[in-house]
Amino acid sequence: MKRTLLFMSLPVALSLAVSCGKTDTASKEKKDRIYCLVEDLDADLSKCDDGETLAFLPPSWGNEQYPLYAVLIFCDLDKAVVHTRGGVICKFDKAKWQRFVELSKKNQQEGGK
Repeated sequence: MKRTLLFMSLPVALSLAVSCGKTDTASKEKKDRIYCLVEDLDADLSKCDDGETLAFLPPSWGNEQYPLYAVLIFCDLDKAVVHTRGGVICKFDKAKWQRFVELSKKNQQEGGK
């Protein structure tokens, strides 16, 4: 059992190690990226490409609904979505996220009147 768990967790650990060493500053590096890492719902997701695998992994937990907000805001629900109390992995729907940003700005402006 321990050997199977180690074998199954090795690819995840390797992909995280490869991804952590990369930055999103050059287009070549962006093409080589395995996924787009997001740690905060307020983050600028313009670095992520539409349809790219997105990993929402907040640095702290506490509210079990928090990862579900991420699904609501920027996941393509026509594709597979994996979520736990600790995060979400899904395909990024850039148009959905942009609509959310626009509505948020509009609501803030109306609230300030």
